[in-house]
Amino acid sequence: MKRLTLLAGALCALLGPFSQAAEKIHVLTTFAPIYCFTKNVAGDAADVQMLLPPDTGPHEYAFRPSDLRKIADADVIVENGFGIETAVDHGLQGGMKQGALRIVASRGIEPLANPPDAGGKPADAEEGPNPHVWLDPELAIKEVENIRDGLMQRDAANAETYLANANAYCTKLRNLDDEIGRATVSMKNKRLLPFHDSFPYFAARYGFEIVGTVEAFPGKEPTARDIKRLRDIIQERHVTALFSEPQYSAKILESLSRDLQLPIVVIDPMETGEPSADFYETVMRKNLQALVKALK
Repeated sequence: MKRLTLLAGALCALLGPFSQAAEKIHVLTTFAPIYCFTKNVAGDAADVQMLLPPDTGPHEYAFRPSDLRKIADADVIVENGFGIETAVDHGLQGGMKQGALRIVASRGIEPLANPPDAGGKPADAEEGPNPHVWLDPELAIKEVENIRDGLMQRDAANAETYLANANAYCTKLRNLDDEIGRATVSMKNKRLLPFHDSFPYFAARYGFEIVGTVEAFPGKEPTARDIKRLRDIIQERHVTALFSEPQYSAKILESLSRDLQLPIVVIDPMETGEPSADFYETVMRKNLQALVKALK
């Protein structure tokens, strides 16, 4: 009997870590920056996964039936909101299990309208607000706080952990915001012509001016008339660099670059990327280096 008791104790000791791991809540995030924010808040207290493949952004994502299993297994779904995850929204309708929590990270943030298209035409109101709030670290902090509050609500047993992790990560984001602000405050050339409508929040935060966009939103290619308008803007506003995104072809920019003898510089709106806890800070610093070098 004593031997059986010892064996049972040893078995419990071996299974203990697995039992604890199984008790973690399952958190499903949509794409890379939302994964990053959530992972920093959750730490090791929750199992955090990303729904979209790393090489596929929310605009291009096609919902797959296999994703229903991930959604059905999740205790918490974390999304950015402002319409960028439309394809995912279709799968969430009726796909979440009873009691699961849906966190919209952009809740409470005042949205900006989309910028004019390549021809200077105002954005269509039906397109909704611009969703790229995470590119402003101050607004990223608000998203982190919303994620923190949701996880604390859903998993009260680990509330103190989520609170401490969020506080530590928000300090990192404030330091990042200060770093970007100091590096850009004295720049005389702050004129941006990005490929898409991805950077209005970043521009508003650090005093940049978006003089136009090549495509108002992904998939809306500029017409010949739009291209002419872009050329006029570039020359009239003394634009010194063209900005592409790693997610999309730069063919249109390559033509403008050859004709106008301007460099093409890559800045990343983070719509794709490998999920990691340091993803956001890494990409923001790469973007900063690219901007400072291009606009000196």
